[in-house]
Amino acid sequence: MKHLVLPEVAAELAAHGLATLRFDYSGYGESEGERGWIDPSVRVADAAAALGELAAHEAVDGGRIGVYGHSYGGPVAIALAGREPRIRAVVSVSGPGNGTALLRSLRPSWDWITFKHQVQEAQARQAATGQGTLVEIDEIFPFSPEFKARYEELKRSSGGSSAIAAGDEVGTRRFYLESVAAIAAFRPEDEVRRLGDRALLLIHGADDDVAPVEDVEAVYANAPGPRHWHVLPGLGHNDLDADPGLSAAVAEAAAWFQTHLR
Repeated sequence: MKHLVLPEVAAELAAHGLATLRFDYSGYGESEGERGWIDPSVRVADAAAALGELAAHEAVDGGRIGVYGHSYGGPVAIALAGREPRIRAVVSVSGPGNGTALLRSLRPSWDWITFKHQVQEAQARQAATGQGTLVEIDEIFPFSPEFKARYEELKRSSGGSSAIAAGDEVGTRRFYLESVAAIAAFRPEDEVRRLGDRALLLIHGADDDVAPVEDVEAVYANAPGPRHWHVLPGLGHNDLDADPGLSAAVAEAAAWFQTHLR
């Protein structure tokens, strides 16, 4: 993902005088680590390691640090900020809420029941054999046909790679079904309570079909410090992955950082 969407984010922030670091989670892209797992808590730990690198850079003021998360990076950014007192401001763009709600919102009720049983069976097999169950990413996150079509177009236009890249390699299109337990257990509405007086900005499309705004209401409601939630009418999840939606969102993020990192 550091080669898709995030280069535009970094360029826009740099234009406002904000240094950035983007990175691959462990098990993804150019990073080491076991591939095929989706564990938000591990991603928070990875982000903490990246934060340490950024804060130590000679060009960075270690007392003026913010964190930006895009899509599933949004709740990771919130959790990191809640655990890292060095972070003074947070921006989440198109970030989902409760992990169980995220998984549930993408399925009709009958499929949700079937899916839960599949996960339980996979966990039982892993306990008995030590082997995980690899499935296509669509079996964990059944995105809409429109979302997938627009995402493929985004990849083609950017020339970058992504977490849903072509091919069947572990960690690109195939992931362990047992990851669902870690996804479901991740609760950004609880993590956000730790922010204290750190400033939180949420930016969302009102028609987001991946991270519905209704599932994010608890995250915003529980934020204890300065906060703002900008819901953009008529825009979906993909609309904030590319211009004009992306530039508008990142310009707002830059203004938030400039205000709260002074």
